[in-house]
Amino acid sequence: VAAHQAGTDLTEAEPMRAAYDSLVKNGYVVLDHVVAADKIAALHREFDSRYRRYYQDNELDDTLEVGNRRYMIPVELAGPFADPEIYANPAVVAVARLALDLDAVLESCGAVIALSESRQQHIHRDGPVLFDSAISAMLPAHALTFVLPLIDMNEEHGTTALWPGSHRWRQRDDSAPPIAPEVPVGSCMIWDFRLYHGGTPNRSAAPRPILYSTYARRWYLDPRNFEKPTQPRLLYDKDFVRNLPDSLSDVLVVQSIITLGRSLGLKVIAEGVEREEQRAALYALGCDEYQGFLFARPASPDLLQG
Repeated sequence: VAAHQAGTDLTEAEPMRAAYDSLVKNGYVVLDHVVAADKIAALHREFDSRYRRYYQDNELDDTLEVGNRRYMIPVELAGPFADPEIYANPAVVAVARLALDLDAVLESCGAVIALSESRQQHIHRDGPVLFDSAISAMLPAHALTFVLPLIDMNEEHGTTALWPGSHRWRQRDDSAPPIAPEVPVGSCMIWDFRLYHGGTPNRSAAPRPILYSTYARRWYLDPRNFEKPTQPRLLYDKDFVRNLPDSLSDVLVVQSIITLGRSLGLKVIAEGVEREEQRAALYALGCDEYQGFLFARPASPDLLQG
């Protein structure tokens, strides 16, 4: 799949339809060359600079241990990580919308780090089935996992073993053989939340980070991976709303943030609102309150009291 400009709707493109068909049939799809390899190399360097503190075999307040020497960590949608080609890639968004609906949301995002010498991860699904196994196997997807490797996923660094078709299993089949796709930088994987999978060992001397996102239907909230109140689902800064409403990718993520906040009974306040069209777009998306230069410039306490 060739890279396209962020904000482009690719749901009618034939490669996206083929990718969706593979996702429905097999429970996963690999999309090749969705981001330029040199951009991923730069992103990896930035990740090392910003998140090196997480390269330790210890669960912190804002991380989750997900296997031997494996941790899920938060990644702020800021700087190069706020690039729509990364967090809402047009090809990935097209598959998510075909599989989930046009109003699918970005439910969470972050990274998973497999430290050097991490062992085989346990075989698992990303979330519990919604209903009993017989019914759940027949339903369309309710959530997808998107994985973008920052270094090659292969036998040396480790990859993710997948059990094709296991999203339709009514009970686990331990005799079924897995596949272990090699995914070079610039390519990505998407799988159904119900698919059985597990990370393979990292035999290299360096940590292997992958960026992940969960795309979901608007009513779904991951009940398994965010039980700790100190562990954020989405992190973003005030610069995140500055491109509204020009970018469809930004609208997708801001809608996700608002939906998540309201589902938790929280008041959603948008910072950095500078234009009326931004305020109108945020209002349409359900935001409660706004702050920014549109309403007032910074002022001294004396002026405010007067």
